[in-house]
Amino acid sequence: MLPFAEAQRIVLDNTPVVGREKVPLRQALGRVLAEEIVSGVDVPPWDNSAVDGFAVRVKDLKGASRQNPIVLRVVEEVPAGRVSLRPLGEGEAIRIMTGAAIPAGTEAVVMVEDTEAMEEDKVGILREVGVGANIRRRGEDLQAGSKVLAPGTVLGAAEIGVLASLNRGYVFVHRRPRVGILATGDELVEVGEARAPGQIVSSNTYTLTCQVEQCGGIPFDLGIAADRVDHLRERLREGLDCDLLITSGGVSMGEYDLVREALQGMPGEMKFWRVAMRPGMPTAFGLLDGKPFLGLPGNPVSSMVCFELFARPALLKMGGHTCLFRPSLLAVAQEEIRIKSGRRHFLRVRLERVGEEIRISLTGDQGSGILTSLVQAHGLAEIPEDTPLIRPGERVKVLLLDRGLTFLGREDRL
Repeated sequence: MLPFAEAQRIVLDNTPVVGREKVPLRQALGRVLAEEIVSGVDVPPWDNSAVDGFAVRVKDLKGASRQNPIVLRVVEEVPAGRVSLRPLGEGEAIRIMTGAAIPAGTEAVVMVEDTEAMEEDKVGILREVGVGANIRRRGEDLQAGSKVLAPGTVLGAAEIGVLASLNRGYVFVHRRPRVGILATGDELVEVGEARAPGQIVSSNTYTLTCQVEQCGGIPFDLGIAADRVDHLRERLREGLDCDLLITSGGVSMGEYDLVREALQGMPGEMKFWRVAMRPGMPTAFGLLDGKPFLGLPGNPVSSMVCFELFARPALLKMGGHTCLFRPSLLAVAQEEIRIKSGRRHFLRVRLERVGEEIRISLTGDQGSGILTSLVQAHGLAEIPEDTPLIRPGERVKVLLLDRGLTFLGREDRL
């Protein structure tokens, strides 16, 4: 069997980054930038007022205080969106609003709170200010020619705001990878269909669809393939328009695990069939007509865990992300954990905060068919191949799932 780390490397080495597309800025949130953004303008484009107040000359305010107001003549009012054409003269003030362009001759702006109202064309200044006070200078945020955002940046609200300030109505981002999802097995039925004795609902289609969407992919449900080689091949060919093809079930060594046989005779190359890990030993990966193909186990926990460890980083890479793996931490085991050595184990665990320490405990039975063990899990405890025993008090690496990130108050979902 292939070591887990080698299998993960092979998947990523054979996963391409998808192309880019041009999208309206309003649709770019959460997308990955596929171009370098260089500012073509200064932001702000002119000196402007940071407050509502009065544009003044500093030399006119000498000695100003609340006990000794300096009276200036108000010669104009400049709201935001209007530009004064009148230079500020000696002993004069111009009423100015936040964001309005600074009139010529202005050295500072006094906040309205530091003034007192007098007769209509007069204002009392109640304090001295220094040169540049309450003035936002041209280009203090961005200067023309400066590099603003690098390719690979995930566009959040702040990045979208910066692009808007540059008057960018569209932006080039990496295309969302298209993912074909095919369930296999005569025992499966769709949700809502009548079940014959021995049949079960195809829950993997739903979990995989959600997982694909959570990491930015676009899922395409290819339905359920019967345990017939011709039917499997037909459905696999339907998925070749996608960027990644995922099957669940049919990759074990049983008589009715027919995915391997179906792939034979189709154009492509299989890279591996089994991985030294638990859950998820019967995991396959290869290229099918040049497209990455990932065969996941049919057991629901194995399917979800293997998606996390193989498909998720592959999809993130496809979509242009540079951070591909789940955040992790070291936590303290609260109980003895025994495992079979020779395989990398990923155990579903809960987190608990005890003082300054984060502790873990198993979510219960770790059977690969017990999907509720993932419902309760904050993370996956990663146990190396050469560690058959974890004693209470020993530290264990934990890959944080979304529930674990929420528990810790973290927002780095991707």
